[in-house]
Amino acid sequence: MSHPAMLAKIHIAKKDLGLAEAEYRALLQRVGKVTSARDLSDNAADAVIAEMKRLGWQPKASTRPPAERADVRKIYALWKALHGAGRIASPSSESLRAWVQRQFKVSAPEFLKPATARSVIEQLKRWIDRPDNTSEAP
Repeated sequence: MSHPAMLAKIHIAKKDLGLAEAEYRALLQRVGKVTSARDLSDNAADAVIAEMKRLGWQPKASTRPPAERADVRKIYALWKALHGAGRIASPSSESLRAWVQRQFKVSAPEFLKPATARSVIEQLKRWIDRPDNTSEAP
């Protein structure tokens, strides 16, 4: 089952794109292999969101804080610490999201399951504490 924020994003994109119910269900079936968004895995939900972006949907910028979960805020803070330690070139949210996508196949830290977020935190801590000064991902 997908994270509630991902489901909300999918439903907002459906509305913004003006998809009829039949078109929406066809998209879910074609991309996610399900007929209901609540049955999507996190990876399938990411794929549906990517397809909606390909169709022209552009998410609106959020006005709330970057993360409500403490573990996700910690991930962002560790990412900035990596930049401060000279381990990464950019401390931006976009670069963190790109790394999370490459490493964990999830589009943003906000969509990580809590157990995976804990793993990410430990991985970032090890990366900061490495004795060598390389900028490669752990």
